[in-house]
Amino acid sequence: MTTQTKTPDLRTINLEYALIQATYWISFCGIVTYAAVFLQTQGYSNTSLGRVMAFGFLLGFLLPQLVAAWIDRSAKVSVYHCQWILLGIQLVLILILSRVPGKSTLLSVLNAVLIGVEITRNPINTQISADMEQRLGHINYGAARGCGSIAFAPMTILVGRLLRERGVELLTGINLLCLALQALALLMLCSSLKGTVKAGSGIPASGPKSSSFLQFARNNKRFFALLGAVALLFFSHNLAGNYLINVVRNVGGDTGDMGLLNGFTALMEFPMMFLYDRVARRFRCASTVRFAAALFAVKALGIALAPNLPMLFAANALQLISFALITPAMVQYVNLTIHPRDSAKGQALAFGMVTLGNILSTGAGGILFDAFSVRTALLIGAGAALLAALLCQAAVSPPSAVE
Repeated sequence: MTTQTKTPDLRTINLEYALIQATYWISFCGIVTYAAVFLQTQGYSNTSLGRVMAFGFLLGFLLPQLVAAWIDRSAKVSVYHCQWILLGIQLVLILILSRVPGKSTLLSVLNAVLIGVEITRNPINTQISADMEQRLGHINYGAARGCGSIAFAPMTILVGRLLRERGVELLTGINLLCLALQALALLMLCSSLKGTVKAGSGIPASGPKSSSFLQFARNNKRFFALLGAVALLFFSHNLAGNYLINVVRNVGGDTGDMGLLNGFTALMEFPMMFLYDRVARRFRCASTVRFAAALFAVKALGIALAPNLPMLFAANALQLISFALITPAMVQYVNLTIHPRDSAKGQALAFGMVTLGNILSTGAGGILFDAFSVRTALLIGAGAALLAALLCQAAVSPPSAVE
């Protein structure tokens, strides 16, 4: 007996996938961006909340590798199954956290796990786009991810105002609402995909098995060198982002200016991500990754040397052709250079380097900003970005190999 298949409208699929990205990033706002605010109100010092968040980022680095290996090696488990499981885990964690009073080891562990699971869902979302591309045809990842940035920008402002006016207790309700919206978006997509192929990753069960991690590393040495470059790039990127208030105050700004700069920077991401499909048709992926890496270094230097707020805004405008360009380009690069059997592993590692950069900047940033002036600390970050850009030029596969 054969399984009847259908071909859903790609426009509908792309819209539903954009909704998944939008709801994910508004959830990220409540769970990760405002985690420090939540922990401070529970009696955590900056040092102790930093440890909780660093542990959460570490889990967000390790968990995607385990989940990706599970997806790649299983004929029965799909990215969609994993996403439902992770959403369920988050629901339980949020409900338990709402009942844990004050600072405690339990609160620390649960909050770190919640952050780790939220970060894990990012590469899983990306792998969903790769899965649909194999099944159905072109999925506009850049436009969908851009919708995530557009959703995040007003959400971060709204949540900040709500928490200031009504208290941090409202954060539980916000997180539950965001979780419900994500579940609805995923349900809509799964309903549209139902019957397209037998549940799985889109690769026949009789196909080749996923490589072991060591075999994968041996077969993709240039890719692992590129991963090192990405980690350094995002060390520099997050060094300024995680300590943005220091950067803003250094040029005479305050928390209000910081909020405006955050919103401005998020909005800068949208145009390039939305138009990335056109960029991909005109330029080779390898060249795009190299260019974006070089602009990371230019942006980092501009932020370090900015003498005033207008110049700081100008430097952050380069987000348009650095972060906003390399994010969809790396997704495409993995799809082009990594065998489909190892696709989830490749995407998880690529996003894992972003998280690793965050871990490094969180750990080293406080030391740098305490030991040196703001400008000197940022110049060290710019140096790391320059080294990363040079490594990227050498590590990216030749343009002829990545069309």
